[in-house]
Amino acid sequence: MDFKEFDLRDFPNSFIAVTKAVLLRPGEFFRVMPTEGGFGPPVAYLGICFAIWALLRSLILLNPLFILLGIISFFFSFLGAGILQLVLKKFFGARGNYEATFRVVAYSGAVNLLSWIPFLGFLASLYGLWLKIVGLEAVHGVTKLKAFLAVLISAVIFILITLPIGGFVFLWA
Repeated sequence: MDFKEFDLRDFPNSFIAVTKAVLLRPGEFFRVMPTEGGFGPPVAYLGICFAIWALLRSLILLNPLFILLGIISFFFSFLGAGILQLVLKKFFGARGNYEATFRVVAYSGAVNLLSWIPFLGFLASLYGLWLKIVGLEAVHGVTKLKAFLAVLISAVIFILITLPIGGFVFLWA
């Protein structure tokens, strides 16, 4: 695969190329994805994915609250990647760093381009978990089982941390 980092200056071509690679050839994509080089490209890519998701979801359900949810989800991705990195290092001896983990989380966000579609959203979210497993295996040198367990453990920790915050936000909405 001739991989090029997402480049906002070459939008939409770069966005389409990266999205197709992530969704259709994830193993190959994550094997050649740079694990360092700055947070700019993956942050921009994830931000665009969440913006598209939030806008389309808000229009479909006629509920502008999804715009807020998209923004919150974007920022929580950093926390989620941190928890995932901690679990990978502490329990599974992963060799990659936080940036590599964040890049996997960010590019796995490609599923948000499909998850706004009613009924397909659930399947897209499951595929997003698979993308994270494949990506973590590639960048951290762990087995798929260890990557799966790391994703599962981190999801539980993440939910325990963010559930009170989410409840507070929707209480005020």
